[in-house]
Amino acid sequence: MNNNTGKTRSTIYFTVALVLSVLLTFSMCSCGVDTSSVAGNVSKANVSEDTDSNDAGGKDAAEDFLADIPDWSGYAFCYVNGNAPDFRQDEIWTSTQESLDKLDKLGRCGTASSCIGPDGMPTETRGDISSVEPTGWHTERYDFVEGEALYNRCHLIAHMLSGDDAVPRNLITGTSYMNRDGMLPFENAIAAYVRETKNHVMYRVTPVFVGDELLARGVHMEAVSMEDDGEGLAFNVFCYNVQPGVDIDYKTGDNKLSEDTTALEEYQAGKYAMMAATLGAIPSETGEYADSADQEGQVREYVLNTNTGRFHYPDCSSVGAMKDKNREDVEATREEILDRGFVPCGNCNP
Repeated sequence: MNNNTGKTRSTIYFTVALVLSVLLTFSMCSCGVDTSSVAGNVSKANVSEDTDSNDAGGKDAAEDFLADIPDWSGYAFCYVNGNAPDFRQDEIWTSTQESLDKLDKLGRCGTASSCIGPDGMPTETRGDISSVEPTGWHTERYDFVEGEALYNRCHLIAHMLSGDDAVPRNLITGTSYMNRDGMLPFENAIAAYVRETKNHVMYRVTPVFVGDELLARGVHMEAVSMEDDGEGLAFNVFCYNVQPGVDIDYKTGDNKLSEDTTALEEYQAGKYAMMAATLGAIPSETGEYADSADQEGQVREYVLNTNTGRFHYPDCSSVGAMKDKNREDVEATREEILDRGFVPCGNCNP
């Protein structure tokens, strides 16, 4: 972290409220959902310790929640309840622990809750998770998708926060877009905050399934930092399980190339990019914070993906999945890369 920026700790952490205020100027939608009544119902609709998740009422609960969520319009997530997390007092833990709902009769995940602390952060790299095939799993590939695979095995509680590997109750089928553009920036924020402060974060992720659909429509993510009562980090968001350029059948996970290419073209052009480095408040995969003021005019190494139109730091995990034919290594300033029409990677935030 750069100590010369003059920023206080409370402002440099990813509070997401900052992101909200900036993105709203670009007409990003904010969801006014009363999660005090909805969040618990969605959890029960999907899975419970003692009841069948597909009992009557499950579909209605999920649909009631989604009724207050705007249709996807390009951004990877929207805000719920004004971005304020809504945990009841009996849902708050103060020590590191995790609870994963049982799979329902269709094999779908339910709510995952965790109190993230420094003593629970993994010290080893993630193990192989390919043995788990979550509901709705398919292996289709599209050359315009980052990493090409449409679907990822998405941890509800990320490995970087829990150390979980191939845990079926913690893995759902999610698009590359939801995983990278939607969930990852928030997961990075929690990890960076906990590593820096040694504090705890109460965190809850609920996949939202409608009826007997095998693919979640998205994930509802809430978090609040504990020792400072949310001053360091707090968010309440819904991440859309979509992929620009692909039509998805949530009943089965089947998918096909979209006939309308508008969403893909706008996404590739960077219309909906969060511009994390410009905001200067979103941590990268390594937990370091990008600050565009510090980078202005600085020549450094970047890797361009000429297919997706994104640029990366050389050590970004997305670079390893990049095809050689789409890779271009350059030494340039960030401004020169932006002038060429490339947009920052959502993982490493160059």
